[in-house]
Amino acid sequence: MMKKICAWCRKDLGVDHSQGKNNAPISHGICPDCYRKLISFKAKSMRDFLNQFSHPVLLVDSEVKIISANKEGLAVSGKKIEEIEGALVGDVFDCKYSSLPGGCGKTTHCKGCTIRNTVRDTFKSGVSQVKVAAYQDLHHETGEHKVKFLISTEKTGDKIFLRIDEISEQNSSNDLIGSL
Repeated sequence: MMKKICAWCRKDLGVDHSQGKNNAPISHGICPDCYRKLISFKAKSMRDFLNQFSHPVLLVDSEVKIISANKEGLAVSGKKIEEIEGALVGDVFDCKYSSLPGGCGKTTHCKGCTIRNTVRDTFKSGVSQVKVAAYQDLHHETGEHKVKFLISTEKTGDKIFLRIDEISEQNSSNDLIGSL
């Protein structure tokens, strides 16, 4: 028996009496309200659909290339939609390893990238991930910082919704300098 919650709004969806994967106490689905938002996107542009969500949301493909983003996702990236469409997430968020030979996804450091691995795992398994901690070393206007992201993923067709639930940024002495 496991509790079911909406992967997007966290609303309680009741109890599922079937056996969950790895005896997990919580399973994720989608509530009727979020489903209506998802279904209604056919009459809207993808950006309009994504803008219904209050957290930063990026729509990505299996290679972790950005297809679209909501306004909160653009604000967090500090870039315009034209700058991020088709770009890899590491390039958009200025991962310090994305500037190495080979670029984002091709360096030895990329094998351990939690964002990349979480998106790929969700793409392959179809299982949503919720509030996964991902630590990234990013270049920033004020210097290099380690940033902690809490991310969630949801597979829809051959695309992944990548939601950024929380961001906290630290400077080199591990002092918190800001958060979302």
